[in-house]
Amino acid sequence: MRIVLISLLTLSAAFAQNTINMKKCELLEISPYTKLFSCHKIDYLVEYKIEVDLSEADSIKKITMITPTSQTVIKTGK
Repeated sequence: MRIVLISLLTLSAAFAQNTINMKKCELLEISPYTKLFSCHKIDYLVEYKIEVDLSEADSIKKITMITPTSQTVIKTGK
């Protein structure tokens, strides 16, 4: 019984260190149409459309994920 309890405590401690803590994220508003979200060594550059069409659901033009080694476009708008 003690072995099971110790293994559960060890697993929960290891899991707690690997989970993402959203409280450490930061938001930087570069312009009214550009924002930079930074979370755990990954940055997300979100570009908004200047002219918003009310028939569309969102006003996001492009989302780019930036890591220390690469950058990848996640979403591009129409």
